[in-house]
Amino acid sequence: MNGEIDLWGIKDILVDIKDTSELMIDLAYTSLLYCNEEIAGEVFDLEKKMDKLNYKLKLITLRAARTEEAEKLIAILEIANAAEVIADAALKIAENVFREKIHPIFVDAMKEADEIIIKETVNRNSKMIDKTVRELKVKTNTGMHIFLVKRGNDYIYRLDNLKFKENDIIYAKGPEDGKKEMENFWV
Repeated sequence: MNGEIDLWGIKDILVDIKDTSELMIDLAYTSLLYCNEEIAGEVFDLEKKMDKLNYKLKLITLRAARTEEAEKLIAILEIANAAEVIADAALKIAENVFREKIHPIFVDAMKEADEIIIKETVNRNSKMIDKTVRELKVKTNTGMHIFLVKRGNDYIYRLDNLKFKENDIIYAKGPEDGKKEMENFWV
């Protein structure tokens, strides 16, 4: 692809699609693990966003076909379709939260997975207060990735400049041994 297509926004949309589909999977599993209908609802909202992003990407890609070879653009359309499949799968996972009960086998399987998901609350003495994820170097120091913060009734998943506050509920994923390292941040 030449630089002209990127000016049309294809690159930015692809990044947004990738980030959104990853977040949807994380939220879907988290909603199941904690049997949380609000987080499952976030997956539903993000699926609507994915539909819009996918449509926009396809439209821009088809417009780019006027100046680019169509064969070079097929990969973009295939990525858009694959991302939509991922988003739909996340939605199906999250739908299970609204059923009567999550089967205990799922909870056991999640405990044995390579990556675990943790949920913790920032207390008033936490080292996290008034600091960002970047300032704390959470991933570097723990191997854990904070992907969601609940503040009051709001779920926040764009964490770039978010400064943590007391009572924020943090959702993170990563290796089992990272959970113990994360404890250093809570106290």
